[in-house]
Parts: sequence; structure tokens; C-alpha cells
Amino acid sequence: MQLKNPHISCILLLFFIFFGSSCSTKKKSWVNRQYHNTTAKYNGYFNGNESLKAGVKKLHLNHIDDFTTTISVFPTGDLKKAKKIHPSMTRAIKKGSVVIQRHSMKINGIEYCKWIDDNYLMVGKSYFYKGEFDEAIKTFSYINNEYKKNEIRFNALLWLIRSYTEKRDYSSALSLINELKTDRKFPKKLETDLALNTADLFIQKKDFISAESELRKILGLIKSKRKKVRINYVLAQLYQYSNNYALAKKHYKLVLNSNPEYEMTFNAKMNLARSLEGGDSDLKKIRKELLKMISDDKNKEYLDQLYYTIAEMDITNKDTLAAKDNYTLSTLNSIDNTTQKSLSFLALAEIDFKRGLYKSSFGYYDSTISYMPNDFRLYDKTNARKLVLEDLVLNINIVELEDSLQMLSGLSVSEQNTVFASIIQAEFEKERQAADEERLRQQNISENRFSNNRGEQFGNNTSGGNWYFYNPATISFGVSEFRKKWGTRKLEDDWRRKDKKYILNFDTDSISVDSTLIATKNTKDPKYYFDQLPKSKEEFNISDNQIKEALYQLGLIYRDGLDEIDLSSDQFLSVSQRFPNDKQYASLSLYNVYLNCIKSKSTESQNIKAILLAKYPNSIYSKVLVDTSLTLESLFQKDSEEVKYNDLLSLYQKGMYLQVLEGTELIVDNMFRDKLLFLRARTFIKEAQNDKALYELSLISNIDQELFNESKYLIDVINNPSNMVKANEQALAGSSYLLKESSEHMVLLVLPRDGVDVTYLQTVISDFHVNSIGNDFFKISALLLGSDNHLIMIQPFNDVNESMNYFKLINEQQDIMNILNGFEHKIMPISLDNFKEFYNNRDVEGYYNFFINKYLTSN
Repeated sequence: MQLKNPHISCILLLFFIFFGSSCSTKKKSWVNRQYHNTTAKYNGYFNGNESLKAGVKKLHLNHIDDFTTTISVFPTGDLKKAKKIHPSMTRAIKKGSVVIQRHSMKINGIEYCKWIDDNYLMVGKSYFYKGEFDEAIKTFSYINNEYKKNEIRFNALLWLIRSYTEKRDYSSALSLINELKTDRKFPKKLETDLALNTADLFIQKKDFISAESELRKILGLIKSKRKKVRINYVLAQLYQYSNNYALAKKHYKLVLNSNPEYEMTFNAKMNLARSLEGGDSDLKKIRKELLKMISDDKNKEYLDQLYYTIAEMDITNKDTLAAKDNYTLSTLNSIDNTTQKSLSFLALAEIDFKRGLYKSSFGYYDSTISYMPNDFRLYDKTNARKLVLEDLVLNINIVELEDSLQMLSGLSVSEQNTVFASIIQAEFEKERQAADEERLRQQNISENRFSNNRGEQFGNNTSGGNWYFYNPATISFGVSEFRKKWGTRKLEDDWRRKDKKYILNFDTDSISVDSTLIATKNTKDPKYYFDQLPKSKEEFNISDNQIKEALYQLGLIYRDGLDEIDLSSDQFLSVSQRFPNDKQYASLSLYNVYLNCIKSKSTESQNIKAILLAKYPNSIYSKVLVDTSLTLESLFQKDSEEVKYNDLLSLYQKGMYLQVLEGTELIVDNMFRDKLLFLRARTFIKEAQNDKALYELSLISNIDQELFNESKYLIDVINNPSNMVKANEQALAGSSYLLKESSEHMVLLVLPRDGVDVTYLQTVISDFHVNSIGNDFFKISALLLGSDNHLIMIQPFNDVNESMNYFKLINEQQDIMNILNGFEHKIMPISLDNFKEFYNNRDVEGYYNFFINKYLTSN
């Protein structure tokens, strides 16, 4: 044993000398290169790449395709929202970075460790999958510049194209694509990846013709039938959108022949049915197959899509009535698929819209928007039309209501009571039908829930009574399933609603509610209807004014919003015919009819012009028609009451209050009457004559609702002197917020509710405080703002200067800003007084504008 010890010691010594010398990254000996290559590959790179692959696999498994639009070439979805894979990608980045740091052997500009470029590529891909596209672009660009002679640079350029595409920098992506297509050294084995990237770019750009060409090329390059499924589906969709139904049909059949997953199979069948043209021999066959699928229990969750597809086939056959029935069945059988439900309502809306049934169309558009996600591709266009129709229906209802009220007012009391009784009976019947429909809907939902396969199997295998609520095990299972889907919910009405802002709060103190207000809204009480009837001459004038304004607005909406020139002219003519002596609207409406005739090149234009000149020779519109050198704008400036009002307003703004009072001593009944009364009242307030101000304010009518509300507010302020100081300050500032530099402040971070880890962000900010600011104490708290936003509040700050210093400091912190720049956010100091106003009104944009104008300009 003693003879062996010296030998062992020598061996160990030589081993440590050998091992120690091989760790150096500054020597390029064979030993050093073998050590660093082996360690870089089998330690950091292997583990990091495994983490990357695991994350990508999870991403693809969790991805759900939106089959209502063109599915993406790459099944990844919005990478910035794929938070679940971020830990895997972060681990891969750390592993790759450590390898690069410890094993890079760059000597005299040459890298002797052959696994460093692979680690850079792995890090770049990890940044890409994290949605950090700027970092990914930097990494891939570095590989391209640093490893020009290595084939890996082509891989990096392909990923660089994907990064640019995801960032919507399409010009940079297209430039790289063209560069690679003309590069003779580009590897042939990467042609498929290049074509996939190119197709993805064109689809995102909505250049479907170019995308079709690339997808056809991909099908020629891919050998595996399984890998062609997604490409065939995308190509079929593009052909369908371009009305090339024959090729769409061909590729949908190729998808079905490849035996894909059921979701794609089902949607391929639906789209195949929709792509059939009228008279196609397969039309009856496919329809029969769809009806058979409806009766299949496994398709219960797809009933809405099945009925929608059958309705689309009805549209192809020009059977609108059958289509409406099937679209309606689609909405009734839609439980969880809100996107499909919105598309079914949208189809119903468009049918009625094309037929000119605007009131019923608006109801369907309203339902569409209530179910359609805000980020859905059709949302903006649909919402814009819904808003136009909403305005249209509002004015139609005003005319119909005021006409009905005036007509009823002319009846005897007994006749009025008979009409009110029929209205009340209709209300009861409507409520009964609504209750029956809701009961049936809940019954259908319950049957659909409990008839799924898992539910039936579970119920059959548990002990206890046959009925659900007699079986404790089944109840326990139901509670568990409910919590998985909805979380722990308070037992309350409308528990499923995400946004409860329009739901009445029954927890408020009922004593504080005005009992007379409740009584007037009892639609079962004849008094509710009797109180709405106009009785005095003044009330009839108010009613007429509402009718005139509504008819005029209808004329504008039909012309400018719906391009219905004839309907527009009908509304304008109705104004001039019903109210020929009206100074404001009669001549204006006839002039608009004349403009409509000119626009539609109607021969009636000269007749309308003659009527306008004969009836209203002194109106500014007649003057414009007679003297073509004049413009409406110039005449308005010279001839309207607006000039007088603007002059008086200018005097008020200059502090010339006596002149304002003299100019408003005699106020005639015109469109500026209420504005002049309000200006006169504000002048009396400035002159400390509050009693006279109250009188003027009491004369203001409710025709201009906003002005009427402002007058009520001023009356309240005058009657409560303690509010006067603040009201004056707000009036001077022109805002409901006040900048008080010495008051206590906080700094707010306004963040979206979805996709933001508020707890993690609070931790990062807290670390910044500890590391950068020292021992100063800051309280960091979080709060929900409505249903869409989070607030992070950092306080206290003694005054505006302290809060602005912190505001500038936090904007310079790269770690914090890297997180915040991943989503929409706002950072702004706010005083505690302003915060109450801000939070009560959820006024993010209003206060942010105040902050920019008052804080950033003065600090």
C-alpha cells in the first residue's frame, strides 16, 4: 500500500495539471478545444436545447386555431401572451449565455469552440418564443455578421425573417427573403423553411395571391402527407376567400383524406360545405351529411357551427328565409363559442341590412358586438355600422314616440285608458314570453352540459340516487368542474358576466333612492304613460323640436352613414312639410334635399330649388343658390346669431362683464337662447350676484342636455357655498382636475388586466427601490380599475417635485421599462385629491391628458 500511494499521488497531480490547463479559453491547443467543445455541447447546450424543445412542444399543444379566419402557417398564436412557456425559454437563454461566457475561445478573431454559434442561435430562438422580438433580432443579426462563413447564418436569417414578420416590419422581412432567394450559397435543405416564412409573411400582409404561390411550392417540397395537412387547409381557405371554389374543394378534401385531428376535420367539412357553388352535385349530399351530424351526440358542442354552415348553404341557394331560421338556430345552440355566436348574429344583421330593415338589423348588430371579442378582425367595421344604426334607430324612436304621445294627447281620457291598458297587457305578455324563453334556454344548456360523454359515464359509475342532486359524489364532481372553469365565484346574479358595470347594484341603500323616481318607471301603472303626454303649449313645442331635430338627423344619417339618398330626401322633405314656418330647419332641410338631388343627378333639383326660393327667399340657403359667389360659411358669419354669441363670449373672457349683461338683457327665442342664458348666469356669478344667476339658470331648457346638466351643477354649487371655491378653480383650470404643487402625491402605473403579472412587477419595482434609492420608504400597492385595468400605486411623495423626480427616475430603469414595454401602460404622478376624481370616473385618458398638459410642460 505504501508503494502505491506515491504513484496515485502523481497520477492525481498530472490529472489536475491537465484539467486546469484545459480550462483556459485563451489557448487553442487540442486539449483545450476538446474540453470546451465537449462541455459546451453536453452541458449547457444540451440542457438549454431540451428546455427550448419542451417549451415549443407545450406551445404547440396549447395552441388553439381560430378557424373563423385564416389559420396561421405556424401554430404558435400570439407569442407575447404565451406566458406559460416563458420559464422554459428563460432557462434556455441562461444556459446558452453561460456556455458563451465560459467556453467561447475567440482567439485572434477566430472562434475555436464550434458550439458557440449553436448556443447563440438557441438564445435567439428562445427570445423569439418569449415574444421579445427586438432581442431576438439583435441575436440573429449578430450570428449573421459574426459567422458569415458558417451555414448556421442561413438558419439565423430565417429566424430573423420570422422575427421581423411577428414585429410587423414587413419591408425588412421581405428584403431578407429576396436576398436569400438570390443567394447561390443558400442550402437546398432550407428551401421549405424559407417558403414557410414567406407564406407566413404574405398571409399576415393579406397578400393572399402571393401566399397561394408559396404554399403550392411548399406542398411540392414536403414529402410527408401528415405535414401537408396544415398547408392544404390554409391554401383551401385562401382559395375560398378568392371565390376559387373548385380548388378550395380540392384541398379541403385533401385535408380530410389525411385524417387530421377532429377539430380540423370538422371545420374542413364545414368549409367544404360553404365552398360549394349553387347547382353543385355534392350540395344535397353534404347537406344531408350535416343534418346527420346534428343528430350525433358527439357534435353537440358544434351545433352552432353546423347550423351556421347549413345557413351559408341556404344563402348559396338564395333561400334567405331558411338561412335566417338556421342562423337563429345557430345562436340558440351556441353556449361557449362566443365568436361563432357573434358571426351568426352578424349574418342575420347583414341579411336585414341588405333588405333595408334597419331597426331589426340594429338589434342583430347590437347582439353581434356584445359577443364579438374586441380584437376580432371584424370588430371595428361591425361596431362602426352598429353605431350608425344605433343613431338611426334612436332618432326613429324619437319621432315615433313623440308622434304617438301627441296623438294620444288628443284623445279623451277613456280612450287614453283603453290604449294604456293594451300597452300594459302587452308588457305582461312580453315578460311572460321572455321568462318562457329563458327557462327553455336554461333547460337546453343544462341538457347539453349533462349529456356529454364524461358526464354520462361519471353519473353511471357513482353511487347514490338517480337524480343529480340526490348524489353527493356527482355534486362534488360538478363543484370541482365549475371551479376549474370559473374559479371561486360569489353566489350572486349575473355571476358569469365579466363586465358588471351595467348591472344594478342591489346592495346600495334603498332609502337613498327617490321613491318618486321608482314610481314613474313602473311600466304597469297607467300614470307612467299619462305623465309622458304633452299637455301645455310649451310641452308641445318641446315635442315638436325633438321631432324636427330627429327628422333632420335621420336625413343626415341616411345620406352620410348609409348612402340612402332617397330615404334621406324623404326625411328632409318631412321636416319642411310638417314644419313649414320653422326658421331653423325648414329651409335647411329643403337645401339638403337640393344637395341630395345634385349628388344623385336627379332632375328634381331645379324643382326643389324653385320651392326653396319661393318659400324662403330671405334664408341664407336661398341667397347661396341665387349668388354663387357667396358661401354658407360667410353668410353664417354675417347673418347668424352665432356671431352675437361669440362676440359676447369674447367679452366675457376679457372680463368685460357689464357689456355682457347689457348684450344679454334681451334674449330672443332662437337656437342660442339657452347658451346666452347660461353666459348671463356665469357673468352674474362673476359679479357676485348669485340670486340673479339662479334665476337665469332656472330658465334654461333641457333641449341641450349637456348644457342643462351644467346649469343644474351650477345651481347646486351656488346653493352649497362650500363647493364654490373648488368649482371656481376648476372653471379657471378648464378641467375637473387641479394642479396643487404642494399637495401629497403618488405615482400611478396603469396596466391592462390581462397578460400582466402584477405581483412580479411589484417585486421588480421594490428591488429597484432597495438597490437604487436607499432606505427611503415607499408603499407599493395594487388595485383593480374597472374590469380592464390594474393600478400599481407608489407613495408617498410630499409634493409634485418629488413625484416628478421619481417619475423621471423610473422611466430610466431599463429592467422595469423592458417589462412595461411589453404591453400598453401609462406612468403618471397624481395628487391624492385628483385620485378620487380619477378613480371614481375611471378616467384614464382624461387624467393622462391633464398630466401631459400640466405636469410635463411645467416640470
